[in-house]
Amino acid sequence: PTRRRSALDARHDPATIKNRRGGPHATPNQPAHHDYLSVVTRRNGGRTHNSMRNKPDAADAADDRTSGLSGPETAASRTSAKQSSPPPSGPSPSPTPARLRSMRVAVSAVFFITGAAFAAWASRVPAIQERLGLSEGQLAVALVGLSGGAFLGLPLVGGLVARYGSRPVLYTGMAVYLAGLTGLAFAPSLPMLTVTLALFACGNTAVDVAMNTQGVLVERAYGRNILGGFHAMFSLGGIAGAVAGSLAASAGVGTGPHFTITALVLCAAAAVAATALIPDPQDRAKDTGRQARDTSHPTETSSHPTQDPTPLFALPTTGLWIPGLVAFCALMGEGVMNDWGAVYLHDVTGASPGAAGAGFALFSAGMVAGRLSADRIRARTGTVRFTLGCALVAAAGAVVALSVPTTGAGFAGYALLGLGMAAVIPVIFSHAAQLRPERPGPAIAAVSAVGYVGFLAGPPVIGGIAEAVDLRAAMFVLPALMGAMALLSLRLRRRDRTTEPKRPKRP
Repeated sequence: PTRRRSALDARHDPATIKNRRGGPHATPNQPAHHDYLSVVTRRNGGRTHNSMRNKPDAADAADDRTSGLSGPETAASRTSAKQSSPPPSGPSPSPTPARLRSMRVAVSAVFFITGAAFAAWASRVPAIQERLGLSEGQLAVALVGLSGGAFLGLPLVGGLVARYGSRPVLYTGMAVYLAGLTGLAFAPSLPMLTVTLALFACGNTAVDVAMNTQGVLVERAYGRNILGGFHAMFSLGGIAGAVAGSLAASAGVGTGPHFTITALVLCAAAAVAATALIPDPQDRAKDTGRQARDTSHPTETSSHPTQDPTPLFALPTTGLWIPGLVAFCALMGEGVMNDWGAVYLHDVTGASPGAAGAGFALFSAGMVAGRLSADRIRARTGTVRFTLGCALVAAAGAVVALSVPTTGAGFAGYALLGLGMAAVIPVIFSHAAQLRPERPGPAIAAVSAVGYVGFLAGPPVIGGIAEAVDLRAAMFVLPALMGAMALLSLRLRRRDRTTEPKRPKRP
């Protein structure tokens, strides 16, 4: 007892405190805050000795004796103090490999479902036009609802994803998307078709932003690039939906049964995939905050909820304009190919309608091949060099297709165009999400909004130039777009150095 009291007196002595804090009387080899627990911890390689676990340290014991507390009262006060402190904030536990695989399969299924549903509509547009007796001009008016609904919904969807998470937006958007697909088959007039197309486009936009956010989160959990594979599943879903629509049209199946059965099957598949989606960052943050509030104030209620400062509309900021302009060039080129690619082969090179369709099929096959191989190539080259290479390959394809106005040159050029343009959008989405890791949804929506302007503007621009000059001269917009995309990709370098995902080192 005498030795313990002398040790306690020395511990609280002013000179000892100065020495412990590195004061003027401190010895060179004397460690700061020297006590028995720190010595034992250092001797055990940073691990506390078993005899010291779940026991008060010397400082607590000294403080208790100094304050006059002892026995159960001291233990109870320490326990309440520990309970009142919030839990340490740290990274959430990583999902198991099996859980990661299931999340990847679920997101892949969502991409496949989205592509299949849109291809089902696209493959039966002639049947809907014939059922309603629409002219080409009236059909163009109806399609304004499709593009307008998608464009107006992009900023709103980004804010909703940031505020509520990608999973609720994906659930709601998928329900609206598939319900709109069914409604397209039963629209009785042009105005109702236009409204239904706008609803269908809004659902598609919500699913698009939410599923890309899910893809970015899964990619982040994997620690390597996998977003290109998700977009390849979208292309494969589009091929499957187009084949099913072609078979239904050949068999004389009406759009009503076709769209209804397709929507029911895809809805069931989406419900299964929804059970394995990855949680959103804000969900984990809310859970951590709720646990902290419950631990610190177990009797309080949430009568004063915190206000979410997230804006409802997601618009491009300074750092997102360069990725947005890259997406603008890529989507404008894709829109031109969708609307004018087959027309160019038929009118300029003299290809038959079947050969013109085969040329567009080669473009689509190049898109699938490029997206399937994008992740491995990007992991080796990085975002900047990969995007630059894609732009150069696409530019070479455009030059080949346009410089020699023959069907064979068109086939070769279209395949290169699809291969080069395929993975630009998933790579740019991933890059934008890395620039805003805390809010990937609004970043993707903002970049999509800029890119979608190009997708909508491309076909009318080509039509106007073709009307003033000729179609071949108008199609030279494609190599110009790819050249601009190559120059813009170099502007990503400064940000790419700090935002490129780092692959874990293999043991």
